Amino acid sequence: MNISAVMARKRFGELLNRVLLTDEEITIERAGKEVAKITKINPPLQSGKREGKLDFRKSRGLGKEIWAGFDVDEYISKERSEWT
Repeated sequence: MNISAVMARKRFGELLNRVLLTDEEITIERAGKEVAKITKINPPLQSGKREGKLDFRKSRGLGKEIWAGFDVDEYISKERSEWT
């Protein structure tokens, strides 16, 4: 499957699920040129786990470094104020 970079950004989670569950390879294009490929890692990183299942229990804390140095409450308030 080929997909534009804009659509890949909008549907990234869905694309990851497709790759994981169907072993499909997805090629990302920018300006009509192939620039990246999303493909399943073989063998799976979590050996012994049932394939086709996502385990979100281990995702706690992922991305916390993104918020380092931010006042999260202030950020959320600002974002909410822009929607009202």
